[in-house]
Amino acid sequence: MACRWKGTMRPVRNALSTGAIVAILAGLTITAAPAQAATPGAGTSCAPGTLSVQTLESGCTATSGTVVTPDGRTFALPAPGESVMASSTSAPGAPELADIVIANNGAAGVAVRVDDEWRGSAPAVQQERAQSQAATATSSAATAATTKCTSTAWKPAGSPGYRWPATVQWYYNETGQKSTYAKDALRKAATTWTGKISACSRTVTSTASNTYLRLAKQAPNFTASGGCASSNGYNVMGWGKLPSGTLGVTCVWYDGDGNAREADQRYATGFQWSSTATCSGTRFDTQAVATHEWGHLYGLGHVDSGTGQVMKPSGGYCDLGGRTLGRGDMTGISTLY
Repeated sequence: MACRWKGTMRPVRNALSTGAIVAILAGLTITAAPAQAATPGAGTSCAPGTLSVQTLESGCTATSGTVVTPDGRTFALPAPGESVMASSTSAPGAPELADIVIANNGAAGVAVRVDDEWRGSAPAVQQERAQSQAATATSSAATAATTKCTSTAWKPAGSPGYRWPATVQWYYNETGQKSTYAKDALRKAATTWTGKISACSRTVTSTASNTYLRLAKQAPNFTASGGCASSNGYNVMGWGKLPSGTLGVTCVWYDGDGNAREADQRYATGFQWSSTATCSGTRFDTQAVATHEWGHLYGLGHVDSGTGQVMKPSGGYCDLGGRTLGRGDMTGISTLY
């Protein structure tokens, strides 16, 4: 039996520029947001506590608190200059949930993106729209439904996007794991995006890199609803309860220049999983789902399901093909790195 590391983890940190952005890849059943206190006016401080999109539309500013999105997810409000993004990995038959971005633009207020629609403080919305358009323009996302090896579809994650300026050094918490070789599956998934990558009769090179450190007791850094908690400096992958229909969630914290500095992943304990060379029944392949989540970690967003890429928003039972990148996946990772 593998021994559990019981020492104190030192935070894994990267050099930061001014301002930081937090990204999460998550999914959740839509519920109503809680009632809010009286709405402040533009340019004033938001009331402490839970902030709804409607409150943020007043233009108030905030340095702390909790943001609740229209679908009920909660996120620790990033500091001014920081943002948080949420995107889902869905099980078969589950709806594709809206991508969420929360951007705290300081004196300009807070902007919230639900799929492609921005809401919140008008000045912050204007700033984020401009950044999102610039980031999307760098991708080569295909619009037609094509095959895995002909589609060049890829999109950057977040707003305006991020990449790792250094090696991702990460820990694994095996508490509650649902497949025997889950750690090995995550390690294979992490390296799928690195070095010389050959698939679809093509070869590309990616400078993305990662190093697995050791087992740890510290849990991945999430809120109870599947949102991102405050950044704590550790890259931890593990297991836990997630909203209905959600297979995996990834949070990535990154600065205003797009330099990632922390990432956490949680995989759902509410499903059956497999991590062997063969798979049967209503199980999900750990390596395939983890390959998708590591794509988010490295900076790739979702593409249309019809493109056949690893970065499509949902995965099927025993989808062993999801362990291998498509042409668009390869284009995206080699463009970012």
